[in-house]
Amino acid sequence: MENNASANTSSLPAGLSQDSEQDNILHTLLEGYSVYVRPYLWLDILTVILFLIGGVVYLKTAVPLYRSTCQLHVNSQDLKVTDMRGIVDPNFQPGDTFINTQILLMQSTEMLSKANQLAGIQEGYKGPIVKRVPGTMLVDLSVESHNPDVAAKMANTIAEVYLESVRSRKVEITFTGMNLLRDQLEEVRKSREVAMTELLEFKNKHQIFNLQENYTALVSQISSLNGIATDAKLEETELATTLASIKENRSNAVRLMPYLVPSGSDAGGNLSSLKMLYFTHETTLPGLLMQYNEAHTAVKTHRQVSQMLKDAQEAEVDTSIDGLELRYQRSKKRRELVDQQIADLRQQLTELDRISGDYRMRETACESLDATYAMLINRINEIKISSAATTVDTSSIFLVTPAFKAAVPFFPNTGKVLRMALLLGIAAAAGLSYILGSINNKVTRIEEVNALFQNKLPVFGAVPFFEKDEMELLNSTGEETIDEVFRNIRTSLNLSMLTRGSRILAVSSPLPRDGKTFIALNLARSFARDKKRVLLIGLDLRKPRLDKLLEPFLPEGTERKGISNVLIGDCKLEDVIIPIKQFGMDVALSGPVPPNPSELLSSGGLKEILEEAQQKYDLVIIDTAPILAVSDTLIIASHHVPILLTTRLFHVTRPVLRSLRDRLAQVNISLAGLIANNVDAPKNAYGYYSDNYGYGYYSDNYGYGYGYGYGYGYGASKTSKKKK
Repeated sequence: MENNASANTSSLPAGLSQDSEQDNILHTLLEGYSVYVRPYLWLDILTVILFLIGGVVYLKTAVPLYRSTCQLHVNSQDLKVTDMRGIVDPNFQPGDTFINTQILLMQSTEMLSKANQLAGIQEGYKGPIVKRVPGTMLVDLSVESHNPDVAAKMANTIAEVYLESVRSRKVEITFTGMNLLRDQLEEVRKSREVAMTELLEFKNKHQIFNLQENYTALVSQISSLNGIATDAKLEETELATTLASIKENRSNAVRLMPYLVPSGSDAGGNLSSLKMLYFTHETTLPGLLMQYNEAHTAVKTHRQVSQMLKDAQEAEVDTSIDGLELRYQRSKKRRELVDQQIADLRQQLTELDRISGDYRMRETACESLDATYAMLINRINEIKISSAATTVDTSSIFLVTPAFKAAVPFFPNTGKVLRMALLLGIAAAAGLSYILGSINNKVTRIEEVNALFQNKLPVFGAVPFFEKDEMELLNSTGEETIDEVFRNIRTSLNLSMLTRGSRILAVSSPLPRDGKTFIALNLARSFARDKKRVLLIGLDLRKPRLDKLLEPFLPEGTERKGISNVLIGDCKLEDVIIPIKQFGMDVALSGPVPPNPSELLSSGGLKEILEEAQQKYDLVIIDTAPILAVSDTLIIASHHVPILLTTRLFHVTRPVLRSLRDRLAQVNISLAGLIANNVDAPKNAYGYYSDNYGYGYYSDNYGYGYGYGYGYGYGASKTSKKKK
């Protein structure tokens, strides 16, 4: 069974919500346990046991296997003396590549064949299995066999063969390297002589003695000429500007010339003198005109002198312009000559750079050949020293630990096999439970119910599974688990009913055996304990189970009239109302079973009963027939009575709920909410209680068997059994 106390917590009323994340996790785990484990627990246990038995059988029948391991140190340090172009063994590379190569050599067919011949063993073993010890230069070489002596002998023999091959290879590499180095030394010597000769010839040809001094002198000359060129350019520009100004202002040349010609120019001084003379001469003209008229000889002479002075100024301007033009051409020629000198020097500097670069390149080549020659001589000397040793260098490749005879087999590993069998058994059991739980079409979670109704169905509470029988639960004191469960549901319903202003509520279910009557009765008890005037009406006129549940609590001598009698007009509602002192509420039983319940409910008497009950009581709760079994509940709902749906999880199926949804949609009736029944609950969790209590539905053979031809084909049984 599934624990749905944690399901859809966002939709549950506040009284049923969890207060901590730990509770949510606990409920989720219990939910999965209820769906996928609990229904198939014995099958899961049997599956695990079978796997463990299989593991034990395997341990008893398996042939023991022994493993012997020797350890080698593998490094390429001893090969560095021959680490030259053309002489390095391709099998010997630095780092991880080198170690991986050596592992492949140890496992090679050639190595194994030599070891077989040396040990005199051709079969009966597995290996070698070679693995590097992580983070080290150590390698483990292992051999497996059913004979421990064979495993140890072959491991040591393979290691010995490998070490001998390394020794032989090293000697071979040494002699090969010596010859190659000598050939290279001769080639380098010849190339060195040729390079030195070419360097000397180049130096003599280009007269290279001190490149830096020559370079510095050229740079200094260029710098000096750049200064001269700058001055010449400034003078040329100044003269060109002066000439242009004079030519543009020819009419005012006499006036402007002293300001335009360069300072110190004779032209400027002469023009200034003539201008001053002309000005002084003109100042006497007014005095003459006061004494004489224009025809007078003195005035005429004065004007002739003035004209001569003007002509002299113009002539001086022309002379000045010619002089300036000559100076301009000289300055321009000087500047062009300096520019040419600078260009020639820069060409020389470029050529010097080229020669210097060629010289340095040739010089560097000679130095490189010298270094290579010295290195080759050193390497030859190193190899001569190394060749004195005929064994592998103790710091590179050697045997660290030989292989010993194994005292106990490594296979089969009893603990490992049993653990594997246990894990496989658990995995198989989990898979089987998941498959069986997935193909089961019974609804196990509140979310599933709500999902079928497009998540529009308010969830007012969840009733856990109780093992106590009905009479024990109905005789509760008000402080027991069952009372707390319905107290939480009451709180949620109070809030909802206050919001809608409703004073009447019908409790129904999709099919029989969902626990609607028991829930309706306990809801009425809980509201009565809340000091409310409560009337519980039994309107399940076909199978009035409420009558049997309340029989022990009815006053002695109670007349067995009920709602059916009121509907046919035999009596009034007040005549069938029975007070139940133990519960503090009133009840109206269904009465004798009529032959035509649906037609009776469709009469006008039902409306009057409901209106009268709501006027006299704070809350009216109606126990109705299952919705899918007969149409009685739909008739009741047509009188604007909210329907509270009760579903028994692990009993109701998805096809049943879909049929219910479609049926309600056809008649345009919406459910007021949901109470989930048969929900597992974790021990001591707030709002949900286990405490090893449970409700055994329909004990004492109080079951539904709607026989009047109204049965609905979804597994409704005519008899009920006590739930364990």
